[in-house]
Amino acid sequence: MNLKIVSTSLFLPLLVVIGFSCSSDSSEENSSNFCQALQILADPNSTLGNLNFDNPTSVNQTAADLLELAAKAPASISSDAQAVASLYEDILLKLVSVSPNQRTTELRKFQDELDEVTTAARALERYGEIECGLVFTSPFEPTATPVQPEIEN
Repeated sequence: MNLKIVSTSLFLPLLVVIGFSCSSDSSEENSSNFCQALQILADPNSTLGNLNFDNPTSVNQTAADLLELAAKAPASISSDAQAVASLYEDILLKLVSVSPNQRTTELRKFQDELDEVTTAARALERYGEIECGLVFTSPFEPTATPVQPEIEN
């Protein structure tokens, strides 16, 4: 199993952002701060986009960035953000602490917890799309492959 593909799929609500524009509702300052933090973290040049399990500093920064994102979450998704960030922090810290050939095995040990946090991750994804104007491309969703029209003779 390719660890890069697996690690990318862990961050469903945070990866491959196509567009961004936060809600202009000034009564939701937390929402605006959260949207801005989510945009930064989802950028391909962010710590998350450049995660390197062979670089503990990179992994520690990514974990800190995820926790900071969760701390900025509006009350409506705070518990979801905390659950996702906490689990991902545990996963990142575990994967960076083991040898490269042990990472896939260690990641599999988190499968039950990943299954449990899926609802929270999807809630974050929906919030990012609806409130922040982000468009996510899910690594779990199949992409449509264009079909060539049949040539009639």
